[in-house]
Amino acid sequence: MMDTTKETKTSLLRTVVLVIGAHIVLILTDGLTLCFGVYLNDLADELNAGLGVLGAASSLLTTVLHLFSPIGTLIVLKIGYRRTIMLGTLLTSCGLILSSRVQSVWQLFISHSFVTGFGVSMLYANTVSYIGISCSENISIANCVVTAGTAVGLIAFPFLINVLRSMYGWRGSLLLLGACVLHATVISVVIFKDPKTLKTTKRKTIYLEDQKFIEVRADDDEKKEIIEEEKGTKELLKEYLKLPLKYPLFGFLLIVSNVLFISFAGATYHLVSHAVDIGISEQNAALLMTIFGIGNFVSRLFTGVPIKFNLITSSKLFAIMLLTASVCTFLIPFCTRYVYLAAIVLLFGWSIGSVPLIFLTSREIVGVRNFPKAMGVLLFSTAPSCVVGGFFTGWIYDVSGSYDTAFFAMGSLFFVAFLFQVLPRIYLKYKIRDIYTAAGAAKSAIESAI
Repeated sequence: MMDTTKETKTSLLRTVVLVIGAHIVLILTDGLTLCFGVYLNDLADELNAGLGVLGAASSLLTTVLHLFSPIGTLIVLKIGYRRTIMLGTLLTSCGLILSSRVQSVWQLFISHSFVTGFGVSMLYANTVSYIGISCSENISIANCVVTAGTAVGLIAFPFLINVLRSMYGWRGSLLLLGACVLHATVISVVIFKDPKTLKTTKRKTIYLEDQKFIEVRADDDEKKEIIEEEKGTKELLKEYLKLPLKYPLFGFLLIVSNVLFISFAGATYHLVSHAVDIGISEQNAALLMTIFGIGNFVSRLFTGVPIKFNLITSSKLFAIMLLTASVCTFLIPFCTRYVYLAAIVLLFGWSIGSVPLIFLTSREIVGVRNFPKAMGVLLFSTAPSCVVGGFFTGWIYDVSGSYDTAFFAMGSLFFVAFLFQVLPRIYLKYKIRDIYTAAGAAKSAIESAI
């Protein structure tokens, strides 16, 4: 009995250390790269380029992240989670260091968009998948804490960037930030293990006829591996492509994700530039990203709590937050005073915290076994959307000289995503009700005939 209690406490401690470590990794990588919009005005002056092109360079990083995430999943099967995530942190650091030395726009595309983007693609999806596999009992809480690392980066780094930029210039600050990312390399070596050595959460999945699943604990002496046996590349690609067909709601979730990332990239990457454009000082404009990060952090950290206690499903909460994001984006052009703009940005940051709910919703739809594949499909399919949003918003500004029309367009896209999230589920709900009604009528007819 004492050994069981001791083993349980040790397992809990390992889980806590794992979640905190993964949280810090995302602070130093994904959270930092999302703050790159703070440098847009510096880059525009230094490289003599338009905000549309520079916005495309920023959002192209997210495109590369999504596009190459399935490749990161395949690399895990060859070299394991630890080496893959460690390599991703190293590439992220190298990309930021190279970006500090750029002399033209095409060099920025290579260093920031491709090198840094490919590094984040190798670590982000694999970190979230690793947590989904290792913390299946408290997945909603663990997922929210880990992905909150992105929001913490949004809170901390804009202020840090302003301090470093005033002391060392924008090139020196980027160089130092690239060095900071190396701490994530050390952490990834310590907390992540190769999949075949993970034996603390041995579980097996039983699939029912209606494609729902339940999980039961495996016997202690059963050496069940966490990941599936290695398959050929063609077989894995076929499984990826079949997921939207096998699970129709997952297909609609792909549409929602694409529309969401267009509007997310378009609104977020140009938020600081919009504030400067309406007369707000650069320091206060950069502070908006910190305010955005605070709302995002609170959202990512606590959205898992009502889901954990079955107060609301992740799909319903996701829909509410999409609608909130739409309203906030529509209101941003009307906020001419800094106080009002900061309040709307805080609420907007909270609503954008819905992004991790995409992963929880997909896990609810496809199950634990297919969750890593669903992550790859989600991120890969949304790759083009990320570059479209950043470029489209910057292009509208370059043409019209104002961000108002661009933010109205992004708000409309958030509302479209809300509709695609809600309407298919309403249709299925009434369809199931009609099926049950017809079945009840048939049963009554049979009983009366008998």
